[in-house]
Amino acid sequence: YTKFFLAAPAGEDYFKQSNTYLHVIADKVIAMTLDMYRDPVRSVDDISALGLRHVGYAIPTELFGPFVTACVEVVQMQPGATEMVVEAFRWSLGLVASMLVRTIIEGSTVVMKAINGNSRRQIRNAISGAPRGVRAQWMLKIQVGSQSISPLSWSIESGAVNAAGAMLEDLLTIRADRDRYYFGMDDLFARHPDIFKILIESAPTLLPEFLDGLIWRSRNQEAGMRRVNYYLKHLLMSEDGTFSKTLEWCGKANDPEIVCHPALVLLSDTIWLRLAARRFLYAKSWRSEERRVG
Repeated sequence: YTKFFLAAPAGEDYFKQSNTYLHVIADKVIAMTLDMYRDPVRSVDDISALGLRHVGYAIPTELFGPFVTACVEVVQMQPGATEMVVEAFRWSLGLVASMLVRTIIEGSTVVMKAINGNSRRQIRNAISGAPRGVRAQWMLKIQVGSQSISPLSWSIESGAVNAAGAMLEDLLTIRADRDRYYFGMDDLFARHPDIFKILIESAPTLLPEFLDGLIWRSRNQEAGMRRVNYYLKHLLMSEDGTFSKTLEWCGKANDPEIVCHPALVLLSDTIWLRLAARRFLYAKSWRSEERRVG
C-alpha cells in the first residue's frame, strides 16, 4: 500500500479501512490471481460481482493500473520470485483488473451515479430520460455478464435514503399514455419480494412512503365520498402462491405507527375476516366442546 499511495495519492481516499482489513484485501488479491488459473469460469462470475460492488463505491477506474503495478513490484521483491512467477502474477492480476474496469464502466449507469450523490433531484433527472416500458428496470437491475445488482437495494444498504425514497416514489407512481397504464409495483416485488422486510431492517423511515405508494386516491368526489384503491396483492401472497410474511415482519418491528397504517389495517382485517376468524372460532368451539364432554 505504501507503493500504491506514492504512485496514486488519491487512492488513500478509498482505502480507509483498518490495517487488518487492508491485509485481508491483499490476501484476496493473491487468491483471485490463483483462482484465475484454478477455476476461471467461477472466477469470472466472482469478479463481475466484485466489480458491481465497486460501482456502488464509486471507485475511479484510473486507480486500478497503479494498484496492479504496486502489487507486481512487491512480488518481484520476494525471495524466490522467478521471472516466470512474476510474469504469471502480472498476467493474472492484469486480467482481473481489466475485467473489473470493464464491469465498472458497463455498470456505471446514470442511476448509480445519482445514488452516490444521495439526492432526490439527481435521481429524478437520471431516470427522466428512461423509456416508459423499461423505466422500472433502470432502478431495479443492472446486468453485467451473469451478475446483476439492484440500484434500489444498493441505495438502501449504503444509507442513501434520499435516493432510495425517490426511486420508491417513482416506482409506485401510476403513469399512463394513450394505450395503457404503467405501475412499477409488480416489477418491484418481482425483483425484491422481501422489500417490506428490507425496509423494516435497513430503512424504516421509508416504510410510510412505501405503503402510501400502494394506495391510489381519486381526485373526484361523489356524494362526499372519494374512491380509494389498495394494492395489497403482494403483501398478502408471495410469487409462488404461498402466504406472505408481511404481518409477521411487521409484528417483529414493534412499531405502532406502521401497524396503524391504512394499508396494513386493511390487510390484517381482510385476513382476519375472510380466513382467520372462522378457523379461530371453530378451534375455540371445538376445545370448549371437548372440555364440556370431559
